[in-house]
Amino acid sequence: MKQLTLKQKSFFLSIYAIAVSLIIYSTIQGCFKIETQQIREIIFFIFVIGLSESVTLCFKKVSFSTTFALTLATYLTLGPLPSLICLLGGFLIRVLKIDENKYKHILNTPLYGTAFNCSMLIISFLISHLLYTNITIGLSIENQFLGIIAFSISYFLVNKGLLAMLQGIYAGGVISKYFKNEFFLSMISFLIMIPFGWMFAVLYEHYSYWGIIVPLFPVLLIRYTFTYYAEAKEQYVQTVETLMNAVEARDCYTNGHSKRVAEVASLIAKKLGYRNGQIEKLRIAAMLHDIGKIGISDNILHKPGKLTDEEFATIKSHPEIGEGIIKDVSNLKYTRSIIRNHHERYDGKGYPDGKKGDELSVDVYIIQLADAIDAMASDRPYRKGLPADVIESEIRKGRGTQFHPHVVDAYLDLLQSNAEIQKIWE
Repeated sequence: MKQLTLKQKSFFLSIYAIAVSLIIYSTIQGCFKIETQQIREIIFFIFVIGLSESVTLCFKKVSFSTTFALTLATYLTLGPLPSLICLLGGFLIRVLKIDENKYKHILNTPLYGTAFNCSMLIISFLISHLLYTNITIGLSIENQFLGIIAFSISYFLVNKGLLAMLQGIYAGGVISKYFKNEFFLSMISFLIMIPFGWMFAVLYEHYSYWGIIVPLFPVLLIRYTFTYYAEAKEQYVQTVETLMNAVEARDCYTNGHSKRVAEVASLIAKKLGYRNGQIEKLRIAAMLHDIGKIGISDNILHKPGKLTDEEFATIKSHPEIGEGIIKDVSNLKYTRSIIRNHHERYDGKGYPDGKKGDELSVDVYIIQLADAIDAMASDRPYRKGLPADVIESEIRKGRGTQFHPHVVDAYLDLLQSNAEIQKIWE
């Protein structure tokens, strides 16, 4: 803990203190009771939760696990103290795979980090328990829906809130931003686990250990299916990035161009109300928009002076070449229109087809504008990158002629409200 700043130490100590205070309060209130015959059940659930924690899926910094379903089941059947012991015990015995040959477990984790994680679980659990007891008293498991939902949502909000605070303390910035980044995907994971937790509790009451073991296998199978999907998705993105790097490696002046276009396009799309899945597809298309330059001679790509008409005609063929490269790749067919048409204009004076207005999707115009912005902002063999005010002026002049007016408006709003967009070229 010596390497931590004073602010970080204060945060950790505060979380420890809150966890201890909640334990003391719950003990005074008589919430913590355990019966001798529950010992075997606790050991069983510690093992099962430890197994669940060990196969937790982490995708895009968000965790997907069956642990909460098991925690909810133990809470409903064994009570608060046994359930909390199961949760902490399962967490402490987990062995989580990080990389190909790297594992995370209690023996290679700093003590203060383990203490924080345990404190976070305690706080999330006990606050949710206190809320649950105020909503539901003496009802059967089958009729405790309101309490179950309240417990689950409270657990989720407190847990993610503490994680967001931790990220804010370490990385700086607004805590709400970190909370928002993980909110939707994590919330989906929690909502899916609520009915499973209720189901586990009911089955355990009727069939004991087999009521957990038998249905747990299909749940873990779902997890592994999602794992393979996530890994395939990651490999897919990495393949696209490799293709992008292969294009840009041929020309030092365009190095990073497609990545910057993807970043600008994503911000514009978000401003226009695109969903996360749509933005992800747009990013992929942006990274591939210049792939046709693979088929252009180095002599033309690297020429420092003005191109001849013939050379310029060759350059103008790269959208069609790019479309030809990806046309038979089924997973990339949605990028064909963007790759072919990213040099079209809103007024129809672009190339290769002279399409205009609503003949093209807004996706094309987003990439077209982002491409033009980066082209103006970047250094070229024949000129330095243009200043931000000059670029803004050119965009305003091109509104409704070269560029789609709504896309321009979204970008101009971003310039006023989003500092991230200016950092792209720093």
